[in-house]
Amino acid sequence: MTESENEKIVEKIFEARNSQDWDAMMSHYADDVTVIKVLGTIWDKEQERKFMVSIADAYGPMESRVDRMISQGNTVVVEWTNTATHKSEWFGIPATNKRWEIPGVFIIDFEDGKVKLLKYYWNQRRLEQFLRE
Repeated sequence: MTESENEKIVEKIFEARNSQDWDAMMSHYADDVTVIKVLGTIWDKEQERKFMVSIADAYGPMESRVDRMISQGNTVVVEWTNTATHKSEWFGIPATNKRWEIPGVFIIDFEDGKVKLLKYYWNQRRLEQFLRE
């Protein structure tokens, strides 16, 4: 796949995230994808799907915006911003009804047109602090 084709897949993933179409989102992930979360936790495809559903349950529609993409070979780096409202309990934090905006970065490695490795980088502690303020 070309760099621009990989970027188009990333755009489709973000469209699916925003519409909460988890089947469409996961269709772009390899069956044996490795997802490395911000705190170093390593997840598989099903765990990532469950996490996305848990976010949707806690925050309702979340806007995930691509701010910038850089591609080289089979790797795409995505700078993004997530915006949502905390509507129900999430990881022990009761609903605050606060609207938050958190920037982050994905590093995505593609293989055969599918996400093979996804690394998250974002400020989890900042989000938790904001929700507790």
